[in-house]
Amino acid sequence: MNEVMQIRAASWTAMIKQRNDSGLTIKEWCAANGIQESVYYYRLNQLRKMAWIPCETPVPTKDQDSSGTFAQISVASAVQTSNVAIRIRRGDTVMEVSSDAPDRLLTFLKEVMFRAL
Repeated sequence: MNEVMQIRAASWTAMIKQRNDSGLTIKEWCAANGIQESVYYYRLNQLRKMAWIPCETPVPTKDQDSSGTFAQISVASAVQTSNVAIRIRRGDTVMEVSSDAPDRLLTFLKEVMFRAL
């Protein structure tokens, strides 16, 4: 990412954070700050795209297997129920968080849960 895009990304990130911290809806915040909703959503979309760039799957080299097969992982054996501090169920989905989970993970989950309600 070039320097101009880094500056834009920092500015747009600050804008999104300011809106999130305000407690206002996007429509209310945009009206109060003289920003068109389409501009807000464009910037949000651009930030999301920038965040995915480092996560893109690398192209396999000649030495790597590119058959696209999956490996089976036994999930039940990986879960330690004795260390579970929080268990959240919604429909058929169960999410368990261990008691030694980092604070930033708990904060993120809290934000997601409040937005989902």
